[in-house]
Amino acid sequence: MNALKYWSGYMLSALRARVYGLRPGKRPLVKNDRVRNSPLYDDVCAWQKTQMESMTFENDRPTKEVKGTVDLPLMRRIHRRTLLEIRHELGDLWRPSSVTMNEGRGISLDQSIAIMHRLRDAGFPDDSLGVVSVEFAGRRHSFAIVQDRADDFWMLDNGKFSYCPVRGSVFLSVRKDVHVLIGFNFFDVWNY
Repeated sequence: MNALKYWSGYMLSALRARVYGLRPGKRPLVKNDRVRNSPLYDDVCAWQKTQMESMTFENDRPTKEVKGTVDLPLMRRIHRRTLLEIRHELGDLWRPSSVTMNEGRGISLDQSIAIMHRLRDAGFPDDSLGVVSVEFAGRRHSFAIVQDRADDFWMLDNGKFSYCPVRGSVFLSVRKDVHVLIGFNFFDVWNY
């Protein structure tokens, strides 16, 4: 993505997020484990197993222990850098984040996983990171999240919904046409 497209999209997204924020009735987003019947559950579990084996080999196994901090300015920089470096492409299959970063392209799920890995490498706690897959207008889309509150998270989207980080409680309370399918990170799978 070129810088002009990113910054014009960012300004429009920031304005839209402010307007969304003025509306009453934020949706609390508390994780639950009622997700086993999701069509993506088996795919996510297979990804987690492959990912854990890879990270164990690298001696860098994720943990649920709270270690690290959520640094919002750093989160914004990593999100911006990833959108500028990894362009969106249409496709059906997701790839390992190393392939996505090397090729500089991937589907929304690839971009989201790359953002999650970069945030982890920057010292964000494993338990605060994740990816959420949603459905709207009969299509699937994914975005990375940083869960810094028990009932809310920051959405780090690829521009489909927003170029700037936006609160999930604000976005999902306004966009009633967007339905959460599944959320996951390195070791958990959930829904809201």
